[in-house]
Amino acid sequence: MPLSVNRTARTELDSGGGPPPPENHARRPGGPLYGEAVTEILLRDHLPGYPDAEQIAIGMQGAVFRLGGGTIAKVWFHAGTAELRLLADFYAALGKDGLTVRTPEILEVHEGSSYRVTVEAELPGVPLHSVAPHFGEPARDCLLDVLGELATVTVRPELPVLDEVDPFRRPGQSWPDALKELTVRRVERFRGKLGPAIHDLDGKVERLLRQLPDDGDGLVHGDVTAGNILVDADCRPTSIIDFGLLTVSGDPAYDAATASTMFALWDPGIREVEAAFDAAVVSRFGYEAERLRTYRAIHMLLIANAHDDDPYGRDDAVGLAAALLNS
Repeated sequence: MPLSVNRTARTELDSGGGPPPPENHARRPGGPLYGEAVTEILLRDHLPGYPDAEQIAIGMQGAVFRLGGGTIAKVWFHAGTAELRLLADFYAALGKDGLTVRTPEILEVHEGSSYRVTVEAELPGVPLHSVAPHFGEPARDCLLDVLGELATVTVRPELPVLDEVDPFRRPGQSWPDALKELTVRRVERFRGKLGPAIHDLDGKVERLLRQLPDDGDGLVHGDVTAGNILVDADCRPTSIIDFGLLTVSGDPAYDAATASTMFALWDPGIREVEAAFDAAVVSRFGYEAERLRTYRAIHMLLIANAHDDDPYGRDDAVGLAAALLNS
């Protein structure tokens, strides 16, 4: 059944992809909440042929609905048709790369005046946070296994990141140079928000960029969260989903640096979670602890305003970035 796509609403949870943020972070003043009303709007205006579709997830990139027959539909809040076709090609190559877990498969891309809709294969498993809501040993071990799996990927994506339109790396450009340029662009673009919140913003950015390692020739998922890892009842990973937000060719240590942060994004004890996971990562993969801390700080700068045109404001993580960089 054909899908029609029109712009009427956007709604997002926190960039961590796990449980929703505190209620006072749930909307911009005057904006609608992300509950049943928004689900009804998305069904009515984006999936008119599927009135009984079940919303199963909603996050920074879009809303996901179960259509039945082993398929899902994703309403993309920001991606355009060309970007989604690039992502579909990347997924097709990734699916042939010999991973032991499933990865997404885009079956159809439907165009519209604004939002795009993809029809995809439904993957096995449930979100990690539904089986391990707190960062204990099961969640830690699952994340380590996922990081190990991603480190084996040989496919190198050529995708735009965040709300940019050009590929992250120019031909022949190194990982650290591309990451430096992206960081500078984001800081300059959102200086009005970042500057008042982060003490000595320019000095901190300069020091972080000087500390970037020279190497990096693997896959970076860029959004390894508790919502983007699907697991079985024993917390073993079955699927890795939602590539594309910051998926690039780069240093796999970047994902290792950010995974615990994104899992525990709203946890008051997030710094302790990060330190404990860093120790586990260093032990298993041999990454330097300083490299992890550098990547983590840069990541928070990058996602502080991941999609600044979101009218509901729930992707604004400036306060979270400031809490890390000012600590």
